[in-house]
Amino acid sequence: MRSRLTLGSALGLFMTGAIGAAVGAVIPQWQAEFGVSRELAWYFNLFFVGALLGIFLSSRMRVRHPWLPLALVAEGLGLLLIALTPQVGGVFLAALCLGLGVAVVNFHCNALPLELYPQGQMAMLNRINAAFGVGAVLAPLLMVWLPWRAGYGVLAAVALVGALLLWKAPAPPARMRSAETKQPSRLLPFVLLAVVSYVAVELVVSSFSGLYLRHLGYDPRLVGLLLSLYWVGLTLGRWLLADFIAARPLVRLAGLHLGALVVALCYFVPPLAWLFPLVGFLVAPTFPTLYAFTERHIGYAGLAFLFYAAAVGGNLIPAAFALVPKEALALGMLLVAGWMAAMTHLLRSKGEAQSPSI
Repeated sequence: MRSRLTLGSALGLFMTGAIGAAVGAVIPQWQAEFGVSRELAWYFNLFFVGALLGIFLSSRMRVRHPWLPLALVAEGLGLLLIALTPQVGGVFLAALCLGLGVAVVNFHCNALPLELYPQGQMAMLNRINAAFGVGAVLAPLLMVWLPWRAGYGVLAAVALVGALLLWKAPAPPARMRSAETKQPSRLLPFVLLAVVSYVAVELVVSSFSGLYLRHLGYDPRLVGLLLSLYWVGLTLGRWLLADFIAARPLVRLAGLHLGALVVALCYFVPPLAWLFPLVGFLVAPTFPTLYAFTERHIGYAGLAFLFYAAAVGGNLIPAAFALVPKEALALGMLLVAGWMAAMTHLLRSKGEAQSPSI
């Protein structure tokens, strides 16, 4: 049963990555087919509303069965609606289902492996989160090399497989159901600011780099490949940088984010704009590191706030970017990367003494 639930958790995070990354590849196709532009901000706004509801429910679940597998069913239904809808309104309605499903799945598929593997939790968390990157790698390719409706249909089928694997998932332990924290922590606001900015960068770069590169005249298939390489970098970064960052997590995370800011400057040099996938590699260890930091120094009650912050950064900021003219996207992405580097530096200055290693 442990192997089945481990695989189900990995597939749940695979779906989280795939759903988030697919949007970056299909925005131009939605604009062309439905004749919309700024209206696509509604996709991110409604996804955000669904995510808030999902996080609220997740943090209060005393049992996972049947709610966790049903969350994957909700993802499957949302994806199927996108695949079949003749109007953009169907895409917006699906966003609400997807936000709800992704929030529940993301919350519990990060927590469940920690319960299944009492030893080597940090390594397991990084491995499971690598599945997120795999899904994000494959989704843009799927949307470019297949008709986008067929691509969403394939993802809907995968979500249903995940629901079967997570059937009868065990309840969270008492310490997760409790509202207690290990100690009142002044660090929580700084962790949340770092999470908001990191997830904003992850989703903005993956969703709007393709649109900007096509504005610069890059070939659409090359753009799809580069978007996939962004997620390849994120996946490899979680594997390859785990030991590097574990020794001094906050200091080294701040350094990696400064490197991501430098890479973002390449958007202003069109022949070098294709280097943006390096951002994925440099920011890759961020969420597992902040997750582990929160669990250790703030407690499980803080994890719900972590996911609320991720929902804000992953939905409201991309929604705002849907209103930005194409020629201004480079400046916007640079500003978001700078914000992330500043927030991580602020967290490092407040929290490094408390957490020299994880």
